[in-house]
Amino acid sequence: MADELEEIKPADGAAEVAPAPEAAPVDIEASLPKPPSLPEEPEEEEDCPPCKSGAPAWMATFADMATLLMAFFVLILSFAHMNVPKYKEVSGSMNQKFGVQKIVPVVEQPTAENVIAKQYKTAKVDPTLLDVIQEQTTAERQPEDVELKDKLKKNKSSTNSDAEVLKKSLAKEIAEGKVKVTIKDKKLVVEVVSEAKSGKQGEDRKSKSGAKLLQSDLEVYAKVASAQAQVASQVQVIDASPESLDGDLSGRGSQAGEQAIADQYEKIRARLSNEIAEGLAEVDRDGDKIVVRLAERGSFRSGYADLQPSFKPLLDKVGESITDGSSLITIEGHTDNIPMAFSERFRSNWDLSAARSAAVADYLLNSSEIDDGRVSVTGLADTKPLVPNDSPEGRSKNRRIEVIIDGS
Repeated sequence: MADELEEIKPADGAAEVAPAPEAAPVDIEASLPKPPSLPEEPEEEEDCPPCKSGAPAWMATFADMATLLMAFFVLILSFAHMNVPKYKEVSGSMNQKFGVQKIVPVVEQPTAENVIAKQYKTAKVDPTLLDVIQEQTTAERQPEDVELKDKLKKNKSSTNSDAEVLKKSLAKEIAEGKVKVTIKDKKLVVEVVSEAKSGKQGEDRKSKSGAKLLQSDLEVYAKVASAQAQVASQVQVIDASPESLDGDLSGRGSQAGEQAIADQYEKIRARLSNEIAEGLAEVDRDGDKIVVRLAERGSFRSGYADLQPSFKPLLDKVGESITDGSSLITIEGHTDNIPMAFSERFRSNWDLSAARSAAVADYLLNSSEIDDGRVSVTGLADTKPLVPNDSPEGRSKNRRIEVIIDGS
């Protein structure tokens, strides 16, 4: 065995073989997996000192500042809507306390609260169901110059308004009995009484000086000419005797005028006999005035000014009765004392009564031959009740339309 382990010697002439290197020793412990390391236990720290009781100093300061800012802004807000006179009074007292030597009062003009009127109301508009609104057109060619038709009746004038202008211009002379203004045959007639024709003194002056006019008469005629230039209606100036003028101013007129008023009164009662029997109308006479009182039943809807169809035949009869003549016609609207509520068109009984009287006047002018210069409308609301408004029957009687024919 030892012989086998002996080193084999190389043969002669053969290269000498180098010896094999020795193998490195293997570390068995390093090749084995290491066991997991256990966490190190933290070292115990010392306890923190105890906190002081109460809020810190910065928090109290911040709270005080926030409270003061809130109070400051509340004061600013309150001063935005303050009583200016009261503020001036307080400011003046403070100035006096702080020793201001001179106080200059400041007067400021009042300013508006809102640029939009408080009575402003928006119009009620019905909504449309169409997204796109298109205009309806036709293929027919229209004439270049379309003749406009006047639907107003002819022979309409503003004689009534011109008469009022003349009366205002000659108010002093009318009060002294020197002038009277009347309407005859759609013309304004100015009757002038000359002082040369009045009294015994005037007769003596006329006998001595002939037909000369006095200076006072010339002044009256000059004023009549000046007033005549202010109106568009035809004006006729005539001389009148003092007796006839005094008789006209008394309100009774001549015997012929009295008879004409009586005839017209009977004519209206005869035409409205059926309506009078049914309680729809009343015809009374007040001196030279004829009052046709139309009941509210069947004339208008409650709170509206549109004529009902059943009311129009009665108005047709009234229009036929008062067409003839030149007397002034006043149409008055009356209501009860119940205030308006839930109405988008009329805000009070004044508006409602005026609208109803205007509706009646418009119908009479369009359905009859009445001259529009003779007609005027008035809305009196509940200022002239016939009976107390303490019952439904009384309120119904007070809701009426009155057509007044002035025969003076």
